[in-house]
Amino acid sequence: MKTNRLIPVFAAAALFLALVVSLRAADVPAVPATAKEMAAIEQFLNLSDGELEQMALVIERLRAMKPAERAALRQEIAKYRQLPEPQRQQLRQGWGWMPPEIQNGWREMMQSASPERHAEIQAKLQSLSPEEKTAYRKQLVEEFVKAKAAKK
Repeated sequence: MKTNRLIPVFAAAALFLALVVSLRAADVPAVPATAKEMAAIEQFLNLSDGELEQMALVIERLRAMKPAERAALRQEIAKYRQLPEPQRQQLRQGWGWMPPEIQNGWREMMQSASPERHAEIQAKLQSLSPEEKTAYRKQLVEEFVKAKAAKK
């Protein structure tokens, strides 16, 4: 689904706006920060270096967009906002329309994975497109469920 690919960009755009507000507050120390600006700054203080780097990459992508691409993204965001909340929640979680059984299997698999395996899976997911991520997650969960059933 095309909307599924743009959800991370949508989330990043929201974070970008918060970043702009926080940077504005940081650049103008003589002006007292509003409560909203302070909340944005506080959110960024809690982010890891990796998360901040990811935001920087998204900002870079947004800057590289042409006006037509930005307009298309705005339309996709509008479509997303019209979806019922359960569907939006699934998209935000990166699951598309995966059944709850697959989602629960993923959670169980990741909780039982070693830290090395967990990092390996996360690195692989970061390199895939949204459609490939969904297929990879499903494949891993199905393999996990088969292996779990074989142990019983």
